[in-house]
Amino acid sequence: MKSILYAIIATGTLVAATPVSRDVIDTSFDMDDNSTPCAKTAVIFARGTFDSGNIGVWVGPQFKKSLKDKIDSVAFQGVNEEDYPANLAEYITENGSESCANGLASTVNAYASKCPDAKIVVSGWSQGSLCAHKSLERINAAPLAQVKGLVVFGDPNGLMDKIAVPSSINVSSYCIKDTVVPDPLCSETLASGFKLPTSFSDLEDLVLDPLRDLPDLATGVEQTKAAIGILPQLALGFFRNAKYFAKDLLTGNVRRWLLTPQHFSYGNNGMAEEAAAFVAGL
Repeated sequence: MKSILYAIIATGTLVAATPVSRDVIDTSFDMDDNSTPCAKTAVIFARGTFDSGNIGVWVGPQFKKSLKDKIDSVAFQGVNEEDYPANLAEYITENGSESCANGLASTVNAYASKCPDAKIVVSGWSQGSLCAHKSLERINAAPLAQVKGLVVFGDPNGLMDKIAVPSSINVSSYCIKDTVVPDPLCSETLASGFKLPTSFSDLEDLVLDPLRDLPDLATGVEQTKAAIGILPQLALGFFRNAKYFAKDLLTGNVRRWLLTPQHFSYGNNGMAEEAAAFVAGL
């Protein structure tokens, strides 16, 4: 625990020194914009834990750009920050944010009422995937009939409540697997030699230490800034939610804590483009 606290202190000064210039925009409000006509396709996206704005910097902007490149008429919207703080506590204690699911469903209901001919796609990355799954149980019946697809990246649903998806909705799930180092939050099997944590010290070795290299994998100023900032946020989140990690050690549910650098690569590894092609084909 002392080493986790040290990670908070040791990396805090790096965040303050990070440049503030932008190369991606972490917000999008197309579905809330009443001044624009209805789009033929509307995609709502829930960002991952600790991600900024309402679409983040890791997957949302890249997915949005690919959709705009492939679809002539598309609205892209993030789950608003007041509905979804994207913190670790809600991921751990609620199996994904309840308020996010409610906010996402509310946006879909409103857009479907305004644009009854629009095809709607619900999407998310990381904890946002859990939000997307949960929202399908809260969208009203008529708007739900307009939901044609669910797109998820790095989806930990299999480690949580395994919420079922209505058979009328096409699902496309993107996960880094069948590699030397897969994404443990969504892959069905772990790589040979990859161990699960059995203590707080293991958690630091398996999660915090590898994430120190995340800035090297980032693309652009905004991802680099986020990569530097994730370590103190995660360390503080671990510290505040230590009792839940201890409980998961006893119940064998520690895999849901394994956040690795691979989990942050879906916007840069071509999968966002694949997802956009899937949406275009609906």
